[in-house]
Amino acid sequence: MNHRKLLAALAAAGATAAFFVVTGFTNREYAGTIYFGMDAPLTGPTELVGQSDRQTVARVVAYWNARGGIKGKKVVVDVLDNASNPSQAVQNVQKFIDDSKYVAILGSGNAAAAVATGPLASRARIPFIALSPPTTLVEPPQPYVYVASPTARLYAYNEAAYLRKLKISRVWLMGDNGGFGRDGPAQVAKLASKYGLRIVDTTIFSPATPDFSADLTKIKNSDAQALWLWTATPAGSTIVKQFTQLRLPQQLVFTGANASPQFLSGNCPDANGAIINSYLGTVWKSLKKSNPVRAQGQLLQRMIRRDVSNFDVDTATALWTLKAAIQRGGTSRTAINRAIETKLRNLVTPGGRLKFSKINHTGLQLDAMWAGKIANCQLKPLFGAAFGVTK
Repeated sequence: MNHRKLLAALAAAGATAAFFVVTGFTNREYAGTIYFGMDAPLTGPTELVGQSDRQTVARVVAYWNARGGIKGKKVVVDVLDNASNPSQAVQNVQKFIDDSKYVAILGSGNAAAAVATGPLASRARIPFIALSPPTTLVEPPQPYVYVASPTARLYAYNEAAYLRKLKISRVWLMGDNGGFGRDGPAQVAKLASKYGLRIVDTTIFSPATPDFSADLTKIKNSDAQALWLWTATPAGSTIVKQFTQLRLPQQLVFTGANASPQFLSGNCPDANGAIINSYLGTVWKSLKKSNPVRAQGQLLQRMIRRDVSNFDVDTATALWTLKAAIQRGGTSRTAINRAIETKLRNLVTPGGRLKFSKINHTGLQLDAMWAGKIANCQLKPLFGAAFGVTK
């Protein structure tokens, strides 16, 4: 065999070996402990999200393990910090992909990091559920990649419908320069005409910005009826404080990124009267007792031993998805993925009923969402299918 033929033969052998390695990873069933990998922003601008996600995972998994784990198997979630940095997230997720013991990955609560890492998981054929709501991650769907919670597009649709009901048509959008802060305003721009909205202007800012008075003054002097804010970073609190100090006449509008006890208590009473939206787990106490999501929200609160935030429900909905997929499908990467696509439709979670399918990789839809206001520093749902008001 000459040199060129030898190289070709070695390359073919290597490709075949790589194929069998990936296939072995995806089809292997595990008899012992079930391992999930978790990429989280434990530090950096979205550390509030990551810290909350990690605490929720720890408490839910401890609760499960004290009661037999999943199908009698102990569950372990190994967490790596991406520092709110997509580049570090890529390294973290690759570590999980390369270790065959991990059967699924909980993707980052930082949207930009989730967008950067989802395609890696898709190519490696390992189930990946983002704990953030980036629209582009699942529209169009990628194999093995999911968002269990509503996407930014659905947040935009739900709140736009509520603004239309309130006859608010002129909005100024503000978002941070991360994944969620850009995705949200972009989705509003796409649906604006359908809901009769006119976007007066859009401001994209750095989460490190210490003073927003100049931007807020421009908004105050505009004809905008509302300021619609898209950020999960601490900058949101700075904006709320200065919004109040400058006495803006506009209606302040939040999203689920601000539906947390930490944000509400830290910005009370300034946040009172603001419009906000989220999904059912954050207002489970307001649901009818006949609604099965209420029991799951109550169970989650008992597990985590504190009031439930939007981030808690993001995480819990993903965990409920993985647990049910293993129970109904198996412990291999392939079996988990197949079960998510084909065996979980209408599964009740703390966020709502899942609607996954082979062509829909967003678990929760508009029927799981609500919109309303902050009153007495608490979330008050006023709009949504679960509350009988959709127009």
